[in-house]
Amino acid sequence: MTAFWFWIIVAVAFAIAEVMTVAFFAVFLSLGALAAAVVSLLGFGLLVQAIVLGVIGVVGIFAARPFLVERLHVGRRRLESGAQNMVGQRAVLTDPILASGQPGHVKIAGELWPAITEDGSPLPATTPVIVTDLRSTVLVVRAASLPPASSPSMPSG
Repeated sequence: MTAFWFWIIVAVAFAIAEVMTVAFFAVFLSLGALAAAVVSLLGFGLLVQAIVLGVIGVVGIFAARPFLVERLHVGRRRLESGAQNMVGQRAVLTDPILASGQPGHVKIAGELWPAITEDGSPLPATTPVIVTDLRSTVLVVRAASLPPASSPSMPSG
C-alpha cells in the first residue's frame, strides 16, 4: 500500500507541473504514475510499476502529445514578427535607393527601414513602393506602379 500512495503523490506532482506549464509532457507522466499506482494495487513489484510509468509516459509524449498540441493550435494565426507582417504593405521611400546597391529607406508603421529593390534598380525618394520580401532586416520593395518582377508580361496583340 505504501507504493500506491507514493505513485499517487508522484501523479499529483506531475499534474501540478502540467497545470503550471501546459506543455503536455507532465500530464502523460501523471497518467503513468496513476497507472503505476493501479499496478501496485494488483500486487506487481516496483520494477513493473516503474516500467508501466515509463511506457505510458513515453508513448503518451510521442504518440498523443503531437495530436493534442496540433488540436490546441487549430484556428490560431501563426505568430509572425512585425517585419514579416510588412510584406504586401505600401510605403513611400524617404531616401532614394541608389544604383550602386546602397539601400534607401522607407517609413512604414512609424519606423524607418532600410530598403532595396527586387531587381537592384535605383528609385528616387518619395516613390510609392510595395514591400515584397524581407531579407534579414532589409525590406525588398518594388515601385507601386510596376507589376511584380516574377510575373511574366502579357503578350501584346
